[in-house]
Amino acid sequence: MTKKEFSDAYTIAMSNEKIDMLAEPIDVFDGFGLENFIPVYVTLRQVARLIRYQAVYLNGGIDTEKLQEVANCGRKLFKII
Repeated sequence: MTKKEFSDAYTIAMSNEKIDMLAEPIDVFDGFGLENFIPVYVTLRQVARLIRYQAVYLNGGIDTEKLQEVANCGRKLFKII
């Protein structure tokens, strides 16, 4: 995933846009921080949903450490289709 793709996913995640849980499953990311995680092919909307799940607080704030973790791992392990 490139910086531009991450930025686009972040924009979607922070918008009020609804992301369908069934159409955009995030179970493919299970264990993405582990050493033996195999790269996966995903959509921007799936990454956006992962960002919401991992880094966005219920009050709308952001956990910057978790956001950076998604960005760092995603750079190597998420292939956007």
